Parts: sequence; C-alpha cells; structure tokens
Amino acid sequence: MPDFIILVYIAIMAFYFFQKDDGKSFFIIMALPFIPLFNDDYWLWLQLSAALSVMLLIIEGYKAGPTAGGAVVAFFFFSVGAFVVSIIIKTAWTFLSDFSFSTFHLNNPLSYEWPTYVIALYGLAVALSLVTIFRSNKESLELTHIHISAFAFAALPHFCGSFLYGMVLSLGLFAILFLLSIIRKINPEQRFLFAYTTLGIIPGSFLLKGIMVAFF
Repeated sequence: MPDFIILVYIAIMAFYFFQKDDGKSFFIIMALPFIPLFNDDYWLWLQLSAALSVMLLIIEGYKAGPTAGGAVVAFFFFSVGAFVVSIIIKTAWTFLSDFSFSTFHLNNPLSYEWPTYVIALYGLAVALSLVTIFRSNKESLELTHIHISAFAFAALPHFCGSFLYGMVLSLGLFAILFLLSIIRKINPEQRFLFAYTTLGIIPGSFLLKGIMVAFF
C-alpha cells in the first residue's frame, strides 16, 4: 500500500507540473488531503499532503503575481476546508468501525457526574450573555462578551460527565438566549452575529471530541 500511495503522489505532482491548463490546479490541490484516506498510516501521509499543498500554493502565488492575491487566498481557504473534511471523514470512519450497538448504552443525564465548577461556569456564561442582551444597545451587542460565552458553550461539554448531554445543555441555553434576543428586539444583524459566533465554534468542538474518541 505505501508503494501505491507514493505512485499516486508522483502521478498527481507530475500531472500538475506538465499540465498546461491552470484551471486544473485547483482540483489537484483539493485532491491532496484525501489521498491519505487510502492508507492505514493516515496522519503520516497527511503531513506529506500538507507540505505539498503549501508548496503548490507558493508556486500558484508566484505564477499569479501580486495582482491576483485574492485567488491564492481563496485557494488557501479551500485547501484548509478540504483538510478539515478529510480529517472528519477519517475520524468518523475510525469511530464507526469500532462502534457496536450491543455495547452502547445511553444513561439518563442525571446519572452522570456534573462537576460544580462546570455548572458555575455555565451560569457565568449565561449571566454574561443576559447582561449583554439586556444592557447593551439594541443596535450593537458587546461582541467580546458574546465571544467569551460562545467559547464557554463549546468548551464546557468536554468537562461534563457526558459530552453529548453537555452539548445538549449548551445548545439549549443558546436557544433560550437567542429567543430572548428576539423578544428584546435586538437588531437582526446583531442576532445573526450572536448565532454565527456561538454556533460557528461548536462544530470544531464536535470535531475535537471525535478525534479524541477515535485516536486517544
């Protein structure tokens, strides 16, 4: 299998350097993060893919020149997105391959231990959000406070007895706070920022938990 992977890398890089249609470079860069999925030593080959991606992005930047920096930046973000998708696929595949319904039991939320400091931090995050919603100008929420609360809602489930129930609590509290922002008639753009900031960080929390479960 390593020989096959090496041949794939060689073929892709050869195609990149010998093809004359620059439009295909995007697809080549997007393909690199997914090659390691076909090898058991995923993380080792992922590092090679990352190194090659950086090299190709540098070459694309040199070819584009200073007037096309936006295209190279777009390439970069699409490449990062492809690596994230690749890691999610690997994490999900590893987790599901070891998963068995016969050994999976979901207890009642009250059956798990809820550390006092976690509950206190949840309370502080809610209090900070409430102060922001009810004391800030309706046209301009204090986003620094919102960012702190959003990070708390995403991070605290990792310290609960059950990550799943902790995340349910975080999402439930966010839903209540968002409803209060509607009742308070906060500017729609500010409500969007509130939702985007809070919900935008939560997928990263799920991804981190999946990696920890699958590989640690």
